[in-house]
Amino acid sequence: MALKTVPDPVLLAISTTSKLEPSPITEIREARIEEFLQAKSLAPNSQKAYRRDLNHFLGWISIGWSAVTPRQVAQYKAHLLRVDPNTKQRVLADSSVARILGTLKNFYGWLIKSQYVSTDPTVGIELPKLSEPDAQNLDDITVEQILQAATDSTIPERNITLVSVLLHGLRASEIVNLTLEDYDGRRLNIRKAKADSKGMVPLTPQTCHRLDLYLEWRKEQGHSIEPSSPIFISESNRNRGKGLSYDGVYKIIKEFEEATNVSIHPHRFRHTFATNMMVQGMNPFHVMTMTRHRSTASFRRYTKAADQAAAESAFYQMVDSQNPKSI
Repeated sequence: MALKTVPDPVLLAISTTSKLEPSPITEIREARIEEFLQAKSLAPNSQKAYRRDLNHFLGWISIGWSAVTPRQVAQYKAHLLRVDPNTKQRVLADSSVARILGTLKNFYGWLIKSQYVSTDPTVGIELPKLSEPDAQNLDDITVEQILQAATDSTIPERNITLVSVLLHGLRASEIVNLTLEDYDGRRLNIRKAKADSKGMVPLTPQTCHRLDLYLEWRKEQGHSIEPSSPIFISESNRNRGKGLSYDGVYKIIKEFEEATNVSIHPHRFRHTFATNMMVQGMNPFHVMTMTRHRSTASFRRYTKAADQAAAESAFYQMVDSQNPKSI
């Protein structure tokens, strides 16, 4: 009986890497997002927010942009509006849903104009109706507590001045872009701002005094005082002398929460400034000029407190003068 011949073994090359190459669809989807952001010329924080919202959609669906249907967008909206089965609470607030869907609509509008898609699947999707937001202003007592916390901090010269400048309605992103040449002794020149809302911001004598003392202190510490040097600088071991970052401003302000037992973020100082100016009777157009608001709709939140105060004043004047018996 003949023996069967055993064939020689065939060696197969086996890859030891587990990294998967991105598919062409994945690459195109991400490339369109990057192109969209470049075309928009957005500020870094806005780019980050747009990219996050669009990536949220990409994490939910795996097809290309041109293959998305209106039904799928409607299903995505339902996904955003879902309720957590454990907490029985909505996973996302209406404001977050409106923002994400608004970003998607904006993106598809650009895809249409760029002729990357022929139809817009977001056209029939309505955004959640949001109630008119209130200003998140800080009351006088809380502001005093924050200033005291800044005085008691490890770098009071900088932190008191930072709070004072924020109380003039500047955004944190504008604060970090300020250089010494932007300060003329009375005003700050906002040259880099959201939606190109540049302009001059006058400062109170007290804030000018604090800013002058801070800059003198900086000079004594051996920091650069060249015109191009940032006004607010970091004093951390790693970044000492470098411009204070947005995260650095946020971290400083959050440190004051313990002293006030109030949730604080840098934008609340902007709300406080606009609301106070309105309540004190400043012309709304002038306040908008100083805060560099472009939209009256977004500015409306600051007029509500002034309207309420004016209405109450008119009511008590009427009561004192006429003593209505029907009340």
